[in-house]
Amino acid sequence: MCIFFYFTPMGITKFLVLLAFFAIFLACGEVGSGFEDKSSSSNFENCTGKNCPSSSSRANSSSSFDIGLDLKPAPDSSYVHGTIQITLEKYYVSRGLITQNQYKTVMGGENPSKGVKNDTLPVEGVNWFKAVEFCKKLSILMGLDSNAVKLPTEAQWEYVAIPSVIQRNTDYWEWTNDCWDNNFPYEPNNPSGPPNCLERDYKVRKGFAKRVDERYATDPYLENVGGGYISFRVALKKKFLN
Repeated sequence: MCIFFYFTPMGITKFLVLLAFFAIFLACGEVGSGFEDKSSSSNFENCTGKNCPSSSSRANSSSSFDIGLDLKPAPDSSYVHGTIQITLEKYYVSRGLITQNQYKTVMGGENPSKGVKNDTLPVEGVNWFKAVEFCKKLSILMGLDSNAVKLPTEAQWEYVAIPSVIQRNTDYWEWTNDCWDNNFPYEPNNPSGPPNCLERDYKVRKGFAKRVDERYATDPYLENVGGGYISFRVALKKKFLN
């Protein structure tokens, strides 16, 4: 509580009286700061700086964006390749190849397909870099971390191709996320190709004519190969959908 005594000494001017009253009101807290506290705001879309939510904290946010992906869970967490037991972190994979319509929706109307133009057909004429760009854009549109949606690794692709979790198309090769190495798998736990992989290094393509084990080293700049097309599907680890 503010307590004050008011006196009118002889000779004091009106200016000094008004100034004294203003100082008293400030001392009593009657004059606000004039700044709005926005610290409780939940809108971080335009937030920048160290106090803003990180991208990882947004990974589990829900989104209404949907391009009709038919995501199927990998049935278990491991399988045997030859004599090697491969263990994988739980994940989902798109049942079908990415269609021309899905590609156009994410990439802003672009359709690189060199064959028949049809929204229901798999997109093709897509080099590895374009497929990766699609994955990153789809991740962001879904409200996820930009690296949530990816091309399947060779092990992820092979695992779901064996029990026919995915829908195969005999006319298409499929990009994987992995760089090429003569040895597969490079390691038994969540293999993702050789270490120190560079973007420009040859990548593994799989799947033509419903073959499972065949693998080919492929220039990532290649858009199509003789005797078939190159398309892709996407994979997403389960943790991003929780």
